[in-house]
Amino acid sequence: MTAVLVLESPEGTRRFPLTGESATLGRSADVAVRIDDRSLSASHCRFDAVPGGWKIVDLASRNGTFVNDVLVAQKRLEDGDRVRVGRVLLRFLVEEGPGEDDVGLDALVDRLHRRGGAAAVRHAAKAFADAAERRGLPGLLAGAEEVAASARLQAVVAALVNERSERVIFDQIVDALIDLTGAERGFILLEDEGGGTERRVVAARNFDREAVRDALAKVSKTVERRAFETGDPVIVTDASEDARFSGTESVVAMRLRSILCVPVRGRESPIGTIYLDNRFERAVFEERHLPLIRAFSDQAALAVENARLHEENGRRLQELEKAKAEVEELNRILSDRIAKQTVELQEVKEHVLRERAEAPLKYSYANIVGQSRRMLDLFHLLDKVTDSEVPVLIQGESGTGKELVARAIHFNGPRKERPFVSENCAAIPESLLESELFGYSRGAFTGAHADKKGLFEMAAGGTIFLDEIGDMPLEMQKKLLRVLQEKEVRPVGGKRSIQVDVRVLSASNQDLRKAVADGRFREDLFYRLNVITVELPPLRERIEDVPLLVERFLDDIAASTSTPRKSITDDAMASLQRHGWPGNVRELKNEIQRAHALSDRVILPMVLSEPIRKAVPATAPVTDLGTKSLKEMVREVSDDLERRAIVEALRRSRNRKAQAARLLGVSRPTLDAKLEALGIVVERGDD
Repeated sequence: MTAVLVLESPEGTRRFPLTGESATLGRSADVAVRIDDRSLSASHCRFDAVPGGWKIVDLASRNGTFVNDVLVAQKRLEDGDRVRVGRVLLRFLVEEGPGEDDVGLDALVDRLHRRGGAAAVRHAAKAFADAAERRGLPGLLAGAEEVAASARLQAVVAALVNERSERVIFDQIVDALIDLTGAERGFILLEDEGGGTERRVVAARNFDREAVRDALAKVSKTVERRAFETGDPVIVTDASEDARFSGTESVVAMRLRSILCVPVRGRESPIGTIYLDNRFERAVFEERHLPLIRAFSDQAALAVENARLHEENGRRLQELEKAKAEVEELNRILSDRIAKQTVELQEVKEHVLRERAEAPLKYSYANIVGQSRRMLDLFHLLDKVTDSEVPVLIQGESGTGKELVARAIHFNGPRKERPFVSENCAAIPESLLESELFGYSRGAFTGAHADKKGLFEMAAGGTIFLDEIGDMPLEMQKKLLRVLQEKEVRPVGGKRSIQVDVRVLSASNQDLRKAVADGRFREDLFYRLNVITVELPPLRERIEDVPLLVERFLDDIAASTSTPRKSITDDAMASLQRHGWPGNVRELKNEIQRAHALSDRVILPMVLSEPIRKAVPATAPVTDLGTKSLKEMVREVSDDLERRAIVEALRRSRNRKAQAARLLGVSRPTLDAKLEALGIVVERGDD
């Protein structure tokens, strides 16, 4: 398809044929369409042939490329399109070939509209109408105007879909109405967003497609107000002769003739008006124009609604973005605060643990050997438990010294002057356990020749320690629960109950919570006994206490046998510390007694049991993972290693601090500070 660009200027009309596949327009000397105007870029835009036509492509020009007053990057061109580049206005026309004159009326009107706008349509339509009237064919004028109006309305609808700018759409509406009605000027007025009673002008154009300056002063407010307030269109044939408006100051001052004002209808009420006038011709506007004006008025209302929705969506989007930013900022602040508080709590916890480890103990626990962190924590807990009257459940593996802990609680507590009674519930048959605990009356069973007090009655005012409570039969558990609830016992075969005041301490090497879950231990009794729980660590988790325990056992053996105290070599001690000790302290004590009996003056590795001699260093289980931080666990291991090294140095030096300091490679004041910090008490040596 061949086409041409037409440039009309005071110097005359210039035509630029478009041929071939492409043609560039600009002010450079080497372009196909050269126009010497400084508002153009050197290569401003390009026209490319496409199937069935041409398209225009902007080449990143300085002042942009416009088609029918719409800024474009690229667009397919239609016959009659106005192309504005810089200050230069051209019209794109399709060149007609042979036979194109023989077309129908609708096609001719469409071509005229695209080439010359609505004015050309009106003139051509009038010529057709005159010819039709002469030939006896009336009605052609209305058909031509309808075609032109439909085309312009479609252009506005398309703009509503693609164009976001209200101003561009309103200008297109006004330009179309001026072209289609013969108006000199056109205005669109909308309600004041600030809530005022007057409308504001949002579009003001004249027949030359120029903006009208000081637009609000060019509108008859009386006419505009009547149309808005009544919701009905106002048509003025000649304002100077119309009784309704002839005396109006604005009509007289502006010498208005023809006026047409139509309300822009919103969802519930008018939101503005479309105002057209002509100061030079009378009777320009007729009733037949009203459907056309209303159609364009509805498009204006849609444009307003679209703009409001777009603005509302934009506002909501901004609010959402703001809310999102606020939430993110609050999350950041909260995360920072949590991190800071976590560090602070960690520091406080470490400080408390350090103070607890370094704080002097309230009571003496000389019968319980240990200076490891686990044992120091145990002693501080016992300090708090001892003075209370609540039941205590002592849990730990066999051989960890549960009865020693129970005795320490009793003999350091307020009941120390009263009896301490201990019983192993697993060592007594079920048939005898009740009478052992609660006593019996004479004649209760064969062999019951006299009344006998039970352990609860014997411990009156003092403490009863029930070891291996987990092995107590269920029926006996029920009776024990009643005693703990009622604080009275009834001897077997007796008819009266005896009030008892005892503190109950119990112990078990089983997991009583699991026993409750398995139905082997009463849940109500468990909660009665388990007011406070004391966990005893197995020897493998406090291996640094092995040398202290060995020295204590050697001292006790020497004292009980009245024989010279034997010593142990470092290699033998190292073997003892490598062993896992499944039997705990009891197993260690038995091993030392055996080694003592087999040795002369010094215990050598060769006299130790084979499993101990062949033991390899065991990696201590990480039992605190998830409850303590890495920093805490490292500190504990470091403190324990330091304590073990100091204790071993003191053992080798027979508590001579100066010699121990030399073994450790530290000064005597440093050793004294370490001893105080770690709570290590040193008996007087030969220093």
